[in-house]
Amino acid sequence: MRTCEATHLAFDLDFTLSTYPLTTSQVIAETLARCGLDAAVFGSANELALDYDRLWQELEVGATSADELRLAIWTRMVCGRDLAPSLAAPIARAYGDVRRESGVRFVEGVPEALEILRRRGYRLGLLTNGLSEVQWDKIHALDLARRVDVIVVGGDIGFYKPDERAFAALLGRLGARSADALFVGDSYEADIVGAHHAGMRTAWVSADGASHPGAVTPDYVFASAAQVLEILP
Repeated sequence: MRTCEATHLAFDLDFTLSTYPLTTSQVIAETLARCGLDAAVFGSANELALDYDRLWQELEVGATSADELRLAIWTRMVCGRDLAPSLAAPIARAYGDVRRESGVRFVEGVPEALEILRRRGYRLGLLTNGLSEVQWDKIHALDLARRVDVIVVGGDIGFYKPDERAFAALLGRLGARSADALFVGDSYEADIVGAHHAGMRTAWVSADGASHPGAVTPDYVFASAAQVLEILP
């Protein structure tokens, strides 16, 4: 890979620096079991997971709390399957319990990579979409305030990637020109397209090696965010 001349680096959080020990489908399966519900009534866990993740992205910008968002999602999912609306609240509570209990963890190699980058003198930032309470819980659990210089959460500033104002907030706090910054993220639309239009270099984390689906070509493609070390002096 060619060397990158960026002096400032910024990362997405979810599925770039961090991941969940349990997939959405696994959380749903455990949730329904705890509620004493027959999963077959709802359809496959994988189909439910796709619906859940889609609705989370669709509804999170207008939500005020994670509990409210989970309830809104499960209300739609229950009613969409012609099941009793009263099921939504206990399922939403159980889902939140399972997700909190299972927690979050770093993608393999990421904490070591961040430490090396800091030692090399790079200024590091984090820009993540999501509800403030949800994202800050993960940030605190991973002790990221100690590992990076700047943290910007979409729920705090009212702008979500790919909105250029989110990247502008990040760059302003980093004290960086867009041309001197590299953004690393797993979402093609939110991270790569957004950062590109903000004038930043981009590195797409594509674990499955898929080709990019749009007109914007990432400057780099990694299987893991830790590979950023390979392009930096």
